[in-house]
Amino acid sequence: MLAAECRLLGQNHVFAQRSRSAVCLIRDPYLAIIMYERLKFFAKRTIPNRLLERYDDEFRRLNAVWYSGDKVNCNCCGGCFSKWISLNNGELLCPRCGSLPRTRRLSQLLTDNYLREGLRMLHFSPSKTLHHQLSQKAGLIYDSTDFVGEFRAKYQFNILDIAAPDMTYDLVVCYHVLEHVEDDRRAMSELFRVLKPGGTLLVQTPFREGAIYEDRAIRTEAGRLTAFGQGDHVRVYSVAGLAERLERAGFATKPVTYAGDDEQGFRAKETVLHCTKS
Repeated sequence: MLAAECRLLGQNHVFAQRSRSAVCLIRDPYLAIIMYERLKFFAKRTIPNRLLERYDDEFRRLNAVWYSGDKVNCNCCGGCFSKWISLNNGELLCPRCGSLPRTRRLSQLLTDNYLREGLRMLHFSPSKTLHHQLSQKAGLIYDSTDFVGEFRAKYQFNILDIAAPDMTYDLVVCYHVLEHVEDDRRAMSELFRVLKPGGTLLVQTPFREGAIYEDRAIRTEAGRLTAFGQGDHVRVYSVAGLAERLERAGFATKPVTYAGDDEQGFRAKETVLHCTKS
């Protein structure tokens, strides 16, 4: 019995030493990125999706321990951290809730400018963080939708034929959706139809300089990845080109480009189109 206890104490001592070493390593920014990417890779390939979904909040809270501090703060989950998780593509991920810069910016825009008692809102393909935040907002009538079922949502509306009456919504949020839709003009017409007069549509997609680039002859995932930057995209908009198409659908558009903010994790030169229906 005594021998067994001694072996256990020895194992615990080794484990404690290795744990302290791991913490020191993860404090290094470069190694933190590697650790995050490897843990994500491992989890997705070894843990069933239903368990990942069920325990996602617990996994994220555990991950956030390595980023404890007060140098940056997330307006989506209210957490404070030593730094953001810097992904390989340059995006800054919240260690706790997983929000991206555009998610945090949208949260601020909604809170500061749009959300009010009795507002009826339609949100396409919402992030998990914003879906949770807005679903809990008192007085907000919040409808979420995701056609292919990749995101948590109340409905599965087809953006080409939205199952809602004319002039239903005061606010529609359509972020990073239109670049996936082949008949984007029809989608814009539907967005205009379901919006109330005086209502607002917030739109964002990836942007390029110059004109819109699209080619219907490019049909393969590999071809679209090369041409448009992602395998399920069918075009890359320019700000001016997207604004013009929205205006032809009936909207008055106002592109707004925002400054960056390291503490809040906002990306510099981020553009959002604020569109209104007169």
